[in-house]
Amino acid sequence: MLGALGVLFILVGSFWKSGAAAVSTIGSGPSSTSASTSTAASISSTNGSGGPSSSSDPILQMETNYDNQLTQIIDQLQGVNSAVVMVTLDSTNQLSVASNERQTTQTQKGTAGQSSSQSTTEDNSVFTQHTADGSTIPFVTSQQSPKVRGVVVLVNAKDFFVAKAEIIDAIGHVLDVPAYKISVEPKRSNP
Repeated sequence: MLGALGVLFILVGSFWKSGAAAVSTIGSGPSSTSASTSTAASISSTNGSGGPSSSSDPILQMETNYDNQLTQIIDQLQGVNSAVVMVTLDSTNQLSVASNERQTTQTQKGTAGQSSSQSTTEDNSVFTQHTADGSTIPFVTSQQSPKVRGVVVLVNAKDFFVAKAEIIDAIGHVLDVPAYKISVEPKRSNP
C-alpha cells in the first residue's frame, strides 16, 4: 500500500512541474536511480558581465560560462595578446536519486509427490522528500556535472609554441581534460 502511494506521488510529481527541478527520465539501477534534470535550478552561470545568461539551455549556459572564464585567464598569460575559447560539453547533469528496494520471496512446499511453488515480488520506488512549499521531489544522493567533450583555443602569441604548451597545461588542470581533447591554434592576424 505504501509503495503504491509512493508511485502515485511520483506520477503526480512528473505531471506537476515545480520550480525546484523537474525530472524528465528515470531509469532503475542496482542501488540508485538515475535522472536527468530538464531545468537549470542547480546551475548558476553568468554571461561574463555578472548578469544571468539570456539562454534557457543549461548546457549552453555552462559552455558560455567556461568560454568566458577561460578567455579571461588565457588573456592574462605572459606573451598572449588575445584568445578566443570554445568549450563543448557532453550532456546534461546526471542525478542519482535514492530508491526504496524491497524483495519478497514466498516458497510453498508440497507433500511427497506434490509440486512446490515459489513466487518473488520486487518493489522499487523512488525515495522522495518534502520541500518548504509542500511539494514532493526525489531525494538526490549525488550530482555529476557534464563532462567536457573538447576545447578549442585560437590565440595570438609572441611565441606560439610556448603559449600552446602553457594553455594546454592550464586547461587540462582547470577542467580535468586530457591534452588530446584540447586544440590550440594560431589566430589569424588582421592585415
